[in-house]
Amino acid sequence: MLFNSGSFLFAFLPIVMGGLALLHRFFGREVSLGWLAACSLFFYGCWSPAQVPLLLGSILLNFWIGTRLQQPDSKCRPQLLLAGVVINLGLLAYYKYWPFIVTTAAQITGQTWSAEPLELPPGISFYTFHQLTYLIQCNLGRTLGTAFNHYLIYITFYPQLIAGPIVRPHEMLPQLTSPRPRAFEWNELSVGIFLLAVGLFKKMVIADYVAVWVSPVFDVWAKIGTVTMLDAWVAALAYTFQLYFDFSAYSDMALGLALMVGIRMPANFFSPYKAVSIIDFWRRWHITLSLFLRDYLYIPLGGGRCGWLRQQFNLLLVMIIGGFWHGAGWTFGAWGLWHGLCLVVNHAWRTAGLQGRLGRVLSWGVTFLSVIVGWTIFRAPDLGTAWNVLRSLMGAQGMQLPPGWLQKMPLLTKLSITGTEDWTVFTGPIQLVVLGGLMAGCLILPNAVQLTRGSFTLPNEATLPKGPNPWFSWRPDWRWAVITGAAFVAAFLHLGKISEFLYFQF
Repeated sequence: MLFNSGSFLFAFLPIVMGGLALLHRFFGREVSLGWLAACSLFFYGCWSPAQVPLLLGSILLNFWIGTRLQQPDSKCRPQLLLAGVVINLGLLAYYKYWPFIVTTAAQITGQTWSAEPLELPPGISFYTFHQLTYLIQCNLGRTLGTAFNHYLIYITFYPQLIAGPIVRPHEMLPQLTSPRPRAFEWNELSVGIFLLAVGLFKKMVIADYVAVWVSPVFDVWAKIGTVTMLDAWVAALAYTFQLYFDFSAYSDMALGLALMVGIRMPANFFSPYKAVSIIDFWRRWHITLSLFLRDYLYIPLGGGRCGWLRQQFNLLLVMIIGGFWHGAGWTFGAWGLWHGLCLVVNHAWRTAGLQGRLGRVLSWGVTFLSVIVGWTIFRAPDLGTAWNVLRSLMGAQGMQLPPGWLQKMPLLTKLSITGTEDWTVFTGPIQLVVLGGLMAGCLILPNAVQLTRGSFTLPNEATLPKGPNPWFSWRPDWRWAVITGAAFVAAFLHLGKISEFLYFQF
């Protein structure tokens, strides 16, 4: 059941909200939270009923381990924590990476081993990290007295269950124990509806619109042989914006849906294409994953405390692991390696005291091109396709333009640019205007978090990039009601074209 489906918007969500309001009014907060947990499990079951026992079994085991870790007289705390980490990562490795591991081992050893792909439990990458975070915090004594009902919601809460954000226990659990006189606060409800509308618009009107320009290049390369430089750039930019607006949409909708039921989750997305360095990019893109990798992998490995060379090794290792976390494929590992190398160069540039020497515009340009290269590797079905698309982007397959353009600009023929009308995804100037408009929107417009920043406080507010607030912001008035309604109407006109969020694949 997708957030952008009619069954979710017109059946599941109203039932959840109505039941929550009635149960809170007549039976109290704890009963209403039990309803929220039951609805979240039903939501997960709609994705894969067969995987519900695995999720529940994992929750029960981790809650038991967490309870034991919190006991001050426990003599086997290190062993319990190690067992919890091994079990959680073992399940993730088995379901997500086992066929990849077997195939890779067979290729290395020259054997004929094979393993059938397993049905990947929805959201296992995210709920595994949630449970690891909980166990680590239990070991540090920071989640004392957690009730099972609250832990169940923490893991299964439907806005973040399938694709995040990765929520820390201290960011959600205290909210579940704090008293609320009413099930809903009107300010939270109105802001949540606005965020839901913005997310639906980004996903259904923008992300799905440019998605059709991506697959014809990336997914059928073997059939078409070569791709023109302009086609490659259209496909690469289209995926760059598809992923941006798709993930941004999910992040906004997750925040909004949680806020509608009175829970504030951390922001996971903050205008990453405004970044002027790769370091800045990772402070804005998938924020909760970046912080998880930093706090639970990079720092325990030594971070930057063990010398410059060790720091660079740690950066590369963490980013490669972060790449493979997205999927079992060499393209994901290569994408992580690319970003690791970019971070190494970025840190070396700063260490040399050269920060700011390129100027803000040039720094942004280098960063954005690095991101495009990374997304090209990330999207490609294999490394061979990734390399070929990158070669086309650089003009190694030749540079072509429509003949009519060359007639108007004959000097271009002296640069070895040839004319062709055989295009795979390029459709004309309007397409380039659309891509340019999306780029301008990413750079000029504030994000949804900035628009609503004065209306509620995010749990990870302190970690978000600092900067001036936009000159306009969301307010509970008729103007924003019209904007919200228009976004809903535009999205509802596309309800017949339902597509999955990209991060559901990871």
